[in-house]
Amino acid sequence: MSDSSGARSIELETIDPSSEFVDQLVFKLSSYLPSFCIDIDEDHLRLCVLHLLYVEQVNHYINLTRITNLDDALVLHILDSLLFLPFIPEGSDTLLDMGSGPGYPGLPLHACSNVSATLLDSVSKKMNVVSVIADALLVSDITCVSDRLETYAKDKAGQFDVVTARALASLPVLIEYARPFLKMGGTLLVSKGLPDESEVSSGLKACSICGFKLVDRQEFDLLHDLGHRVIFSFKVVSKSKVKLPRQNGLARKAPLA
Repeated sequence: MSDSSGARSIELETIDPSSEFVDQLVFKLSSYLPSFCIDIDEDHLRLCVLHLLYVEQVNHYINLTRITNLDDALVLHILDSLLFLPFIPEGSDTLLDMGSGPGYPGLPLHACSNVSATLLDSVSKKMNVVSVIADALLVSDITCVSDRLETYAKDKAGQFDVVTARALASLPVLIEYARPFLKMGGTLLVSKGLPDESEVSSGLKACSICGFKLVDRQEFDLLHDLGHRVIFSFKVVSKSKVKLPRQNGLARKAPLA
């Protein structure tokens, strides 16, 4: 069941999952995947498309995303999320999506992998919407939470196998945010556009401080010239050298590296 803080007053207009329009979007999305060596059946892709259509529906009166073109959104929301899938270690049971916004990448990753997912964002109205959408999709084993990362980490230390993040903060800040949530041996997956070498260098220094090891780095060009992605995979290999989480806001104001 999904759960979120704050009043839930969102009403969705039901979308027919077997409509010709949905079929067309599912077919288009499925045609994108082979180029990225991703194999997902149509039933799971249909959930991803329905999620996107509900986000678009609500976006008319609640600001969830600046991406309003559906063709672009198929790439920049769904495909961009599914790029994480091959990097999720086999046997992972729990995933935390930091700064999930309208549910990306957490909801598609849950829908296509069945890993139990917690979607976390500080903006309560976004989590309220995603919670209602998850219920409409009959998606189980998803939790939507509105809270600060540092605050939530105090209650959920060492609870997750995988943490994901997209455009949320710089690499060293994301590394610091993620570390308290992860189990020993857990995985942090970060997607960046074109990080400069100073950000990567600072991220690797933060890795050493927080007990991570960089285990993979892959680069992708999105379709239709919609951008470049670098996905970093970090593994927890030791205890952090500093006590985490630090005080609220300190990760951004005074990064570890």
